[in-house]
Amino acid sequence: MEIEIRTRTPLWTGGVDGTMDRIHETGIIGSLRWWYEAIVRGLGGWACDPSKHECPDKDGKFCDVCRVFGATGWRRRFRLEVVDDTKAIWDDENRMLNIRPPDRTRGWFLPPGRMGRLTLRLDGDERVLSLLAALLLFLERWGSVGAKPQLGYGVFAVENRDQVRQRASQWRWNVMGDRKPSQTLPDLRRFGFFRYRFRPERPGWWTQVPGIRRVATRVQPLVTRYRTVPVSPALKNAWRFHEWRRRWGDDRRIFGSLRPERRRGRVAVSWAYSVEKREWEVRGWGWLPAEQEAGQHLWRLLINDRVWAEVLGMAGRIHTLQAASVSDVQHVLEEVKE
Repeated sequence: MEIEIRTRTPLWTGGVDGTMDRIHETGIIGSLRWWYEAIVRGLGGWACDPSKHECPDKDGKFCDVCRVFGATGWRRRFRLEVVDDTKAIWDDENRMLNIRPPDRTRGWFLPPGRMGRLTLRLDGDERVLSLLAALLLFLERWGSVGAKPQLGYGVFAVENRDQVRQRASQWRWNVMGDRKPSQTLPDLRRFGFFRYRFRPERPGWWTQVPGIRRVATRVQPLVTRYRTVPVSPALKNAWRFHEWRRRWGDDRRIFGSLRPERRRGRVAVSWAYSVEKREWEVRGWGWLPAEQEAGQHLWRLLINDRVWAEVLGMAGRIHTLQAASVSDVQHVLEEVKE
């Protein structure tokens, strides 16, 4: 099976020395596994914590995820080869882009991902290939591939959609069990997804986004060549430092931190990218805390159109998605195949 992909925001898979000279298959596979774990848990199934090496269990059984993606003593059920026709988004591949909103002293550092087209060549049995086709259609609509989704990387479009949908139609997302939502591991029943569309009235709208004017000469080629703008730092800055209230919970737990310990954020928001009819779009997701009050506060914050309009400088339309139950998750997964 071949899946032809066009990037909408930069793709980052990393490399041995922290840079990225090409698209690495391991980075793609790792993100596919992470999302499949969240889906399996969302469908009530068993997805082990890979950091704890829980598979196989004492009875020699592997979890639903390891049976596809492999574990010690069990081979991965597919092979992936990437045909890479992407380019680094700026010439100096070792230089970060620092987006620093006016009220920040340090800001966000964005590495030079790659954009363009690539083909995923997948080999395996028909059942697994159908599963992967269905998984990638879901990620095209709501998720991402590769690393650094919290910085807005990895949004893509499937170019040969008809062929991929035909493969995906052979896979049925079924309820996998009756396990309760995980308190500590990603579970689709704890996720909220959002998509914000807007139509700029002037070509240089992006220069008014907080933090971008000072690096406009480096952002301009991204707009001209790739039709994408790194707005994620400005949105995260507004959510975390302007709107979040400490009484709702520790902001480091929600948005991540480097000190005193490194934490991965639970909010991902993409760069802005151009879509049809002169419209632009930003999308993302929040992995909502298990505590109901904190989860509600975070969700209301992420979908507050006032904040979006203030940061981007214009009003738009926001579309949201939540799947709070196993049946909801199943419906969402089947819907993206249509």
